[in-house]
Amino acid sequence: MRLVLMGGSLRAASLNARLLRHLSRELETRGHQVSAFTGDALRLPLCQEGVAPSPETLTLHAALGETQGLVIVSPEYNAGIPGHLKNAVDWLSTMKPSPWPGLPVLLCAASPGAFGGARGLMAWRATLANMGALALPEAITVPHADQQLDADGAPTDARTAGSVPKVLDGFLTLVARLR
Repeated sequence: MRLVLMGGSLRAASLNARLLRHLSRELETRGHQVSAFTGDALRLPLCQEGVAPSPETLTLHAALGETQGLVIVSPEYNAGIPGHLKNAVDWLSTMKPSPWPGLPVLLCAASPGAFGGARGLMAWRATLANMGALALPEAITVPHADQQLDADGAPTDARTAGSVPKVLDGFLTLVARLR
């Protein structure tokens, strides 16, 4: 399957970007074609009516147009969606054809806090539902990620490490059913 991963913060040492790289490797080892958009690839001009999409926005739109599923790995900013990721979603929602209706999405987050970014994922669910995307009910969250992610982005605590493959399996099953 062709999958797109999008997320992380704009910081070089982003915990979410580290988790995204781990998930990307996991999906590739399962034989899937993965395109990842992080950091500068998501540093898009502000979405504004009358302004043409940037080349980076067109590249992201083309990737989502060809994908069968999207994995969003999002930091939690004040229990919400980070501005740069919301801006990317807003750009994509203005472009034709819209990539959102019927697109299966897996939500993931890593946070130094005890909730693992789960509060921010609630805001994502409302935004994605509004555009017609299909967010998997389960999510991957990594609490205390500053202590629980190894250098390659893999969760080190047994509970989280055990849940990642199960949630990925559920997501891939959803994507396969919707193909």
